[in-house]
Amino acid sequence: MSNPLVTPQFVPPLRHFNELYNVVHDRPFSILFANYSWALGVAGALALIWAINAWRGRTDTVEHRFTMPLVVALILGGFVNVLAEVQQPGRLIFGYFLGWYNWDTAIIKYGIILLPLFLVLGWWLSFQSIPRARLEAEIEPLSAGWRKLADFFSLWSRHYSVFESRWFKPTLVLTVFLGLFAPLYSAVFLMNEHGVPVWNSPAAALLFLASAIAVAALAEMALIPLLAWLVTATRPQAQSGHRTTAAVALGVCLVTWYGWMWWLGRFGTIEELRAANLFMGPYATQITWNWTFIGLLVPLALLLLPSGRSYGAQWIALFAATWGSYAARIGVVLGGEAINRSGAGYYLFHLNFEELWYTGVSVLLFLGILAALLAAMPRDTQSAPFSVANKA
Repeated sequence: MSNPLVTPQFVPPLRHFNELYNVVHDRPFSILFANYSWALGVAGALALIWAINAWRGRTDTVEHRFTMPLVVALILGGFVNVLAEVQQPGRLIFGYFLGWYNWDTAIIKYGIILLPLFLVLGWWLSFQSIPRARLEAEIEPLSAGWRKLADFFSLWSRHYSVFESRWFKPTLVLTVFLGLFAPLYSAVFLMNEHGVPVWNSPAAALLFLASAIAVAALAEMALIPLLAWLVTATRPQAQSGHRTTAAVALGVCLVTWYGWMWWLGRFGTIEELRAANLFMGPYATQITWNWTFIGLLVPLALLLLPSGRSYGAQWIALFAATWGSYAARIGVVLGGEAINRSGAGYYLFHLNFEELWYTGVSVLLFLGILAALLAAMPRDTQSAPFSVANKA
């Protein structure tokens, strides 16, 4: 049934023969796509916030010190889903040296180079964010063998500081570039898929980016202080600017989603009209509750009301925005497949054991890597004060 507020004109239904044929049409993507889209997206948004704060000289805060370990853990957790989705890891390896005669036509060829580079950069900056004197105090007392191993895994960060060199700003520019690429990668991947008009829209890219920024800003408010408390037994106050960032990003998501549906209903092609009808018909209940209400309205209300200043309300907003941003990715992926790739597909969708298994593995890897990096953090409360103005 059409929603008159979204699709006021008549939408030709799918033919019954196509419905019967498409029952056996497999979906090209699963929830694993949403898993790594969300994990890499939030990692990129966290890196953006970290780089902006570092550029402004805010490197003496716990956000500066504990953001990058979270970024690394998210990237590694997301990579499990990438490899599981591809099913043939060798294809990623071949992408490094084959097929570059048409290198400008596939986003995956950029991803297999830039995303591992993002991981290495995040790992390096995790140790660069620790003051050199503190790293020296942690590593020097070790035996010779363990000292060499610690230097290797920290990329010899106790011997130099990028924040005190001329490579400081170029490093931040690279971080911003990779931080933008990570949230947009999966959206551009969908935009390059042929035969799915609803995916070939920049609206999905804006939704993925804005929702990732909202979750990242809320993580800086709620999760980063918790990580600092676990390491230092002191819970500092988050910066107030994150609250505004999260609220604006959530507002952008709200306007973009319903503006997109309104546009599809009035100016879209037949396939896009059917997709809009699906989002506002069979999927309407799930989208309204999981995306609009839980993912957008609840965190927006908590952030805009005075009660949003409390730490408990910030945690509720973080959980709600996380749930909603993931639900949005699921909706966009499954909605495009249900109409254009499998006309009856939305009646058949179900989770299988393999998807749940790899999702669980990625969560365990995320928690394990984050715990290991936090264990390597010194136990003092702050990084050494630093600002661009007094840089050596």
